[in-house]
Amino acid sequence: MKHFTFFLVFFFFVNQNYSAQQNLDTYFDHLFDNKKMMGSIAISHKDSIVYSKQIGYSNAETKKMIDENTKFRVASITKTYTAVLILKAIEEQKLKLKTKLSSYYPQIKNAEKITIEQLLKHRTGIYNFTEKDDELDWEKNFHSQDEFINYVLNEKSNFKPGTQYEYSNTNYALLGFILEKIYQKSYAEILDEKIAKPLNLKNTYYSFEIDETKNEALSYNIQDNYLKNTTVNYSNHPGSGGITSTPREVNKFLSAVFEGKLISAKTLEMMLPKKAGEYGFGIIKLGFTDVDAYEHTGRVENFISEYWYFPKQRLGFVCLTNAVNIDTTEIMNNLVGYAYQKSATLKNYKTIDEMSEDKFSKIKGTYRGSNKKESITISSNGKKMTLQASEAGQIYFTLQNKGNNTFQSDNVKLTFHPEKEELIFTQEGITEIFKKQL
Repeated sequence: MKHFTFFLVFFFFVNQNYSAQQNLDTYFDHLFDNKKMMGSIAISHKDSIVYSKQIGYSNAETKKMIDENTKFRVASITKTYTAVLILKAIEEQKLKLKTKLSSYYPQIKNAEKITIEQLLKHRTGIYNFTEKDDELDWEKNFHSQDEFINYVLNEKSNFKPGTQYEYSNTNYALLGFILEKIYQKSYAEILDEKIAKPLNLKNTYYSFEIDETKNEALSYNIQDNYLKNTTVNYSNHPGSGGITSTPREVNKFLSAVFEGKLISAKTLEMMLPKKAGEYGFGIIKLGFTDVDAYEHTGRVENFISEYWYFPKQRLGFVCLTNAVNIDTTEIMNNLVGYAYQKSATLKNYKTIDEMSEDKFSKIKGTYRGSNKKESITISSNGKKMTLQASEAGQIYFTLQNKGNNTFQSDNVKLTFHPEKEELIFTQEGITEIFKKQL
């Protein structure tokens, strides 16, 4: 959950001048040139795209560039679509918010106490399957609905249903399966019938595997080169993270949701959370001081996604990435700034706070372990040191400068010896030496 302390004074923009667009283009080119991001971005106003930009490769090996029709896995943004589909089923009187999970999956712990509403709001206590120790290996292969249920069946319940909030991908996986039971169709067919076709979304669908012949992007870790991630089989993310789309079409979907094209105004009001940071039905309220705005983020492999939507202003901002090592909130802030005539700031990614550019140049870069298979890349987010490991799906994180070429974050400690072109990596009492890749 995010909370923002800055104020926005909203006023209509009708046309942005060329220099403003050029500034934002320069900002995104700057990110790509400094290996901060690859992906696609779009801003919508009144259901029209007023800005879009694509940077980087959909396939880094073949150097195939991302274009406006390149599709990305939107990860947990899928949950907003699933929530809308559940609400449509309720409007069709096929389901109720008070319906118990036991009506569909009585074998799940506390199923007789868990409601559809609690699944939508992550208030069930059901264990998050993506936190299981073997999940990264498990999700590489296709699994049936029964296999998925058996995979989560014996996990503990984290709390009594309805008493707490805890985000769990399992909640929305189950909602996806419930939709399939209600309609006697696959999630892919339901999505197409209820959302994609009515809105004429040609690039929005659900499938199990990435298909490059359909102009779908691959995801990458950022090392000295772009390192392809191990492919997830999205049969394991039904309703929770498997949808494929483009920023343009995510914006079109959001506009349709808020303007009554998919669900009624009464149902939308029920869907939306009232407090900043609160999780509603597949959507979160942002913490702006003087305006209502809503969001969802997502990550699967290294597809990292985010949308913000301002209903009163009818403004949508969508960022879908297939490689990134900076906080996407920074990107979203610059998109909002463009809409309100504020120039994007080009950060210096060649240095970090409390260290000169010359000194940082001697420790940044890619380091390899003794087995030559693992690597760690050290870079800057324009303020702090950033680390991203080469293992498939590894997210970046920042470290605090402790002085004397030592940096720390939680249980990770790095000590650099630039004269030896090496770093000492320590985590949970285990130490390994990495050598700089020249």
